[in-house]
Amino acid sequence: MSLRVLPSPRPLRRPPELGPVPSRTRFRLPAVALLVPGYVLLFLSVVAPVLVVLVLALFDYDPLLGTADFVALDNFGRVLSSEEFRRALVNTAVYMLLTVPVTLAAAMLVALGIHSVSWGGTFWRNVYFLPVASTMAAMAVAWRWLFYADTGVIDATVGRLLGLEDWLHSTTLALPAVAVVGTWENVGFAVVMFLAGLAGVPPHLVEAARLDGAGAWSRFWHVTWPALGPAVVFTLIITTRNALKVFDQVRVMTEGGPVSSSTTLSYLLWERGIRFLDVGGGSVVTLALLVLILALTAIQLATVGARWERAGTR
Repeated sequence: MSLRVLPSPRPLRRPPELGPVPSRTRFRLPAVALLVPGYVLLFLSVVAPVLVVLVLALFDYDPLLGTADFVALDNFGRVLSSEEFRRALVNTAVYMLLTVPVTLAAAMLVALGIHSVSWGGTFWRNVYFLPVASTMAAMAVAWRWLFYADTGVIDATVGRLLGLEDWLHSTTLALPAVAVVGTWENVGFAVVMFLAGLAGVPPHLVEAARLDGAGAWSRFWHVTWPALGPAVVFTLIITTRNALKVFDQVRVMTEGGPVSSSTTLSYLLWERGIRFLDVGGGSVVTLALLVLILALTAIQLATVGARWERAGTR
């Protein structure tokens, strides 16, 4: 039996009387054009304000008289060499050292506790996140009442036990009192970030470590802690930024006192630019604070962030 091969069908041809096939041209929008609105918004919301502050730092601007005299770098020399700027810089650094490590350690313990419970985790997550959702100025009023001398709850309890009283009027205790409020505020945010990181820890690795006989500390240090790397780096950067720009609780609780012992860079910025109408000096403090935040963020990414990135690629 022989097989018959059928001829391939001829392609359809356009009749010559209809003319050539018209070419279809499509207008394609360049991909970079889709990024233009985002770049414009970024420029208007981030770059433009920084440029305005930089220009104001070069002028002696009086908003009441409407005069602006170009003084070049005189504002920088006047503010950066002043004693109040050095004191505010030191206070900001001390506040950061008092709040950031305590916030990360306390938030890690709370997150591990919430993650380990079988019920009520959502309730406790919401409870610890309440300070983040509340208005810090209003909460600072309540904390100021707690720190009142003699009649305040803290003076009546912890203060009498430790012999530390009248915190807000003490040059050595005013800044730690503000740091207590800052830590209380940031712990809730850090707890949520760490819980998100704990949810991403592979459970089979934890179970494998448990079957191999690893204890609770070994499982945390060798399995959980490396997996929390991105969450820890992100939380470290955000809490450091919040510590550097602290203002609300300083303004409400101490107003920078006593004797400027709790004046931070953000409060000095407000004091110069708003209270004393020194727009040029306030702009210099703003730029100094911006440079400090960017520098610390870059250092944290280059050290802690790079270390966890190398650990994750091994």
